[in-house]
Amino acid sequence: MSALEAGLVSVLSGIDAPVSPRLQQPALVPSVRYQRIYTTRVNAVDGLNVGPTEAGIQVDCLDQSYTGSKALADSVRDILHGYSGAWGALTAHFVNLQTENDFSEQDGDRVTHWVSQRYQIWTNVD
Repeated sequence: MSALEAGLVSVLSGIDAPVSPRLQQPALVPSVRYQRIYTTRVNAVDGLNVGPTEAGIQVDCLDQSYTGSKALADSVRDILHGYSGAWGALTAHFVNLQTENDFSEQDGDRVTHWVSQRYQIWTNVD
């Protein structure tokens, strides 16, 4: 787990659902899954990082009910959007919610609803 991901898990430790990488299956509900979408680093000619690192993280908030997935997404948004400060071993300069979308899927009798949020996160390094 990268320092960025460890920081995300640390910051979201107060929500009432497990937080895990998106690749872990099957998804428990309610749960929060995440994956890094991109990372942009600013490097000097000598290759050293000279500025904040920008990362895109997708956060999916899952539940068996639509209202449950929306409530979990609200909790995550309340914590992350506009956040700055300690981010595990890193420092988050600013976290910005870019997009938010609703989804649902049915597998037999099981229905899963989720809200997918994409955040920009600027940190000191990762």
